[in-house]
Order: sequence, then structure tokens, then C-alpha cells
Amino acid sequence: MNGAGFMLDAIKQLRGNRALLKKKGAFEIQKSNQFSGKPISEYKKYQFKKVSPEYLRKLKTQLSKDRKKEIIKHILILLLSVTVGLIIFL
Repeated sequence: MNGAGFMLDAIKQLRGNRALLKKKGAFEIQKSNQFSGKPISEYKKYQFKKVSPEYLRKLKTQLSKDRKKEIIKHILILLLSVTVGLIIFL
């Protein structure tokens, strides 16, 4: 009876994977874009949302501020750990 739980789990995983393969969803685009004899006009096109330049500038400045804060935080942690290490070992 050893290993019966493992086998049951493997069977359940196989059934679950088969069920996922049968589902239709986000992977429909991949199926339609496979290499075949279709002309280019029949391929599905991906559409992305348009972003304003103002939003991009705001996002860029916010990301740079966050990056600077993270760098300062890492430097402080490094300095603190080095000083604590020196105090302990000296």
C-alpha cells in the first residue's frame, strides 16, 4: 500500500492537465497564429491601450524616485551591517 497516495496524486494531476488543455481561452490567439497557409491579413492582431505622454513622464519620475529610495535603503542596511559586524568582531 506504500506509494498509493503518490500514484493517486499523479493521476489527479494528469486529469487536471487534460482538463486545462481542453479549455478554450487566452490560448486561442496562439492557435490562430500558427504557421500555415493563411495570408497575413487573417492573423489576429494584438491591441494595446494607448498611453498619454504625461502619464509616461509621471510614471518615469515615480519609478526613478522609488529606485533612489531603494538604493539609499540598501546602502544604509549595508553600512549598518558592516558597523555591527565590526563592533562584534573587534
